[in-house]
Amino acid sequence: MLERIRAAEFLMNRVIIVSIAIALSACAHESITWERTSEAAKHAAAHPSVWAPVLGAGVFAIDHLDRRTATYLSDHAPVFGTSESAGNASDDLKSVLSVTAGVSALAAPVPAGDDASLHRGEHLAVVIGGLALTGGITDGIKSATKRQRPNDSDDKSFPSGHASQAFASATFASANVHRAWGDSSGAQWADAGLYTAASLTALARVEAQVHYPSDVLAGAALGNFMGRFLDELLLTDPDSTSLSAFAGRHAVMVELHHAF
Repeated sequence: MLERIRAAEFLMNRVIIVSIAIALSACAHESITWERTSEAAKHAAAHPSVWAPVLGAGVFAIDHLDRRTATYLSDHAPVFGTSESAGNASDDLKSVLSVTAGVSALAAPVPAGDDASLHRGEHLAVVIGGLALTGGITDGIKSATKRQRPNDSDDKSFPSGHASQAFASATFASANVHRAWGDSSGAQWADAGLYTAASLTALARVEAQVHYPSDVLAGAALGNFMGRFLDELLLTDPDSTSLSAFAGRHAVMVELHHAF
């Protein structure tokens, strides 16, 4: 009976994921092609915020470091005081980041000639749908891996849903902040605040004894990937110009790229 329930949940999760993906495609600023999808995925996967946590999760798999670290943090809770406080903090921080991502979508600048309501609605829909899609994929991985939590409450430890949601929210919000403020010092400070909150969310899950460090690192990688991938695929205008320079021994090569 339990296996039938799990199978039904898995099938329903796949249906939800596909449905959300189809709905999100309607929010794209440009038509979605396989080439654009592939490029967006490559760019997201190549970013340090994605591959670095993956490497970190691998390090924690060495010599039972994962379990030893989780045990120490849950026993001492050096940041949040107690496991219960850590659990409450993780819920609060994740909620704040989700709301911040939504607000940032509504505050995103509107290009000249675009309908403001439609433009901001698309950005908000991508945030909401992107977080739902991230959650669906996270749940699918949980069902496939069936890793027991440190407190043995269930087998949905890997990866951390709080971490994937928190980092996806931070990434969506960061993208909208940079659209509004460019690479100004204000945008850099906003990034620092967003990713600090996301990191604290992940740490709180370990101190709450519901995740191992590798769980939250994998969740962070997934959230950062989904945020970057969906933002570039659906919201980034491909009509852009970029300038790059490469220095050789005897010359400097300058390349100008313009996408049409």
